[in-house]
Amino acid sequence: MKFQYSYRLLLPFLISLLIIQTTFSQTLPGYLIKGTLIDSASSKVIEFATISILDDQEQVVALTYSDENGFFKSTDIKTGSYSLSLSFVGYRQKRLAFKITSTAPYDFGTIKLISDVKQLDAVTVTGVKQLVEQQPGMLIYNAEKDISNTGGTAADVLRKAPILNVDAAGNVTMRGNSNLRILINGKYSGQMARNAADALNMMPAGSIKSVEVITSPSARYDAEGAAGVINIITKKGNQSTSGTIEVVGGNLEQAINPRIAVNRDKWNISSTLHLHRFRNKELSSLDRTTFENGVETGKVRQEIVRDNAKPHSSGDVQIEYQADSANVFNFSVNGWLGNWPQNSEQQNSRLTPDGQIIDQFYQSVKTKAPNKGIDLNLGYTKKFKKPGEELYLMAQHNRSIDDFNYNATQRDDEQFLVYREINDNTTHNREWTFQGDYILPLTPSGKHALESGVKAILRNVGSDYQVQASENGTPDKLSIVSARTDRFDYRQDVLAAYSQLKFKWSGGWALHAGARMEGTFLEGDQRDAGVHFTSNFWNFVPSATIFKKLDANNNLTLSYTKRISRPSIWDLNPNRDSQDPKNIVVGNPSLKPEEVNQMEFTYALQTNSDLFLNISAFGRKTNNSIESIVTMDAEGVATTTKQNLASNAQYGVNFSTSFSLLPDWKINSNANIRQARFKSGALGIDNKGMAWGLNINTSLKLPKNFSVQAYGDYDARSIELQGFEGAWLYYSFSAKKELPARKLTITLTTVSPFGAYRPQKEVVSSPEFYSIMRNQYLMRSVKLSLNWEFGGLFKQGSGRKINNDDLKNVKQGG
Repeated sequence: MKFQYSYRLLLPFLISLLIIQTTFSQTLPGYLIKGTLIDSASSKVIEFATISILDDQEQVVALTYSDENGFFKSTDIKTGSYSLSLSFVGYRQKRLAFKITSTAPYDFGTIKLISDVKQLDAVTVTGVKQLVEQQPGMLIYNAEKDISNTGGTAADVLRKAPILNVDAAGNVTMRGNSNLRILINGKYSGQMARNAADALNMMPAGSIKSVEVITSPSARYDAEGAAGVINIITKKGNQSTSGTIEVVGGNLEQAINPRIAVNRDKWNISSTLHLHRFRNKELSSLDRTTFENGVETGKVRQEIVRDNAKPHSSGDVQIEYQADSANVFNFSVNGWLGNWPQNSEQQNSRLTPDGQIIDQFYQSVKTKAPNKGIDLNLGYTKKFKKPGEELYLMAQHNRSIDDFNYNATQRDDEQFLVYREINDNTTHNREWTFQGDYILPLTPSGKHALESGVKAILRNVGSDYQVQASENGTPDKLSIVSARTDRFDYRQDVLAAYSQLKFKWSGGWALHAGARMEGTFLEGDQRDAGVHFTSNFWNFVPSATIFKKLDANNNLTLSYTKRISRPSIWDLNPNRDSQDPKNIVVGNPSLKPEEVNQMEFTYALQTNSDLFLNISAFGRKTNNSIESIVTMDAEGVATTTKQNLASNAQYGVNFSTSFSLLPDWKINSNANIRQARFKSGALGIDNKGMAWGLNINTSLKLPKNFSVQAYGDYDARSIELQGFEGAWLYYSFSAKKELPARKLTITLTTVSPFGAYRPQKEVVSSPEFYSIMRNQYLMRSVKLSLNWEFGGLFKQGSGRKINNDDLKNVKQGG
């Protein structure tokens, strides 16, 4: 299908967005101080140093930090006499007096800090950032400061991040909504597109520097991700040569995670390898009752055991070349491969209302689910002479092959084979992305700026599936089931343009406001069925954030954003997955996007000490919501598919805090409570209820470089469209011993030591049935991690990356 007419319509819009800056007046700059911090001996920049501005009464009037280039600035001061206090772990504190007498910027130039040799010999420098920090529209969890993350995966890290919840399988939700985008260094990953839970288990926790939880994405982000965006920032070397080797051994998982980084003049090269194997074991018990006109007609019972080992690996290489202070090039390649089987043993029974067995059989399912893929990224950053004026150009290509094949056999009570089915499904994905962003300061101080950009995503997915099954009386002979064999081709092109204004005024006020226009062009084909569909639509997506800094420690934020959610290939794929004959899953090619409006009000307190407090109230309304709908046939077989048959509204409060009871005893906690309501006129459903959750993480440093940590997370029952998901409890304990002279860290972690299995139930109901699934997940584990570090610390990269955050759901298997 050709979309030339749409491109012509988009061109004038893009041009108008990029030239509207000429309509804005050049307001006078506010008072500005700025400077750059470097090491007095090595001349290397010092990042994340604390810069306090004190008035003549020795009161802190402004607080800031140096960035990854050692640069700092502040505009929150008036005329008068001040002193600048600079501090960083491992350096002598420095104090500089200055006066502001005019509107001209006060430039300290390059400031040299002298290292404190005695302090560097006594401790390992880890920076001064708090465990949790707040910025407008986001919370930042500094994962590298949390000892219990050693030896874990990205899923373990996200469990401790504010506002997020992670279940036993690694599925992430934000405020009860799984419709969010997970980025790595600001870029889209083919691993996350396939299955975010699996991808998080393929990423070692030790490679993560911080996690940005973006609750109110600006116009710069793709319109997808209704609940929000998660950006995982990885570590990057800043020494000549640095790296770590981590070895993990335990009863449920084993891993080897080497990382290395080389920094030579203008080059910075880093590489990570992850070899991981983990075991998932789950016991499930299903009881389902069917009704007709309110009268019970039958029962279905199942006992299911799933026990699977999942070996996988991933690796990446990132190269950054800084030609000069104005031009930076970056290239990265990320590859992955693994096998994610879903083998199961099932006992299935169908009964009469009074409990008499009508039919009983045993089903054994063997699956092969290999996948492999690669992402290629190329980026260029241009900084102009005008401070703050920057241009970003980026391109990305990714491709992957994802197989899911199952072989299901059914046997009767006497273990005779009665039925066999083979379903082979191979999915190919090819995708190109091109993106450009331009930032234009509107004032010399850089307080006001215009950011605009364009983006194109060209996505092609093909799914070949073939089903072979035995006919009645001949279970050992298979023939192709033509009605369930086909090829599904799906093309999705997205064209987008955005523009947003950033204003910052004296008095602590700031405003970020923008809009994004996205055009989506869909085309799908089922080859053998002869089904062809196309769909084109445009979406206008506004967003705005108002920020008020009350003083150096307190601020308020009010945000509004509109989002959309397009269905993914896994929601659309019509292949019928019947590996569980009583619970069938099938895609729906007719799905339409959903639309979300969200508001959020936040209060944040952040002091020079370790005290952090964030309280946010939010409300979210989703129209044309994409929900899983379960229908039932006369024999008690449930079929689940996605439908646009509902709306949902949620509102609630989140609470996050981090503080120190004693200098060496730190606590951070997250709590949430929300009201959810799902409505569907087509299904006659109006389901509502409260949900809440609480987690607490505490760590204590002990003498002789020992430290201990405990973590617990409890999530109460949460409402869904046709039922609810039961409560969930997760807890762990960790102990760590550091050997600074050898740069070796030994960590022992245990999860759920007081109970091998953690239970959780799921209830789904309608006037035609009531179904309850009781799941038990094997969680009790012990693992020992050895981490050897050489060459020094890590830091995050500075280059901007692509962030394709534009698909709603991920693969659930099959």
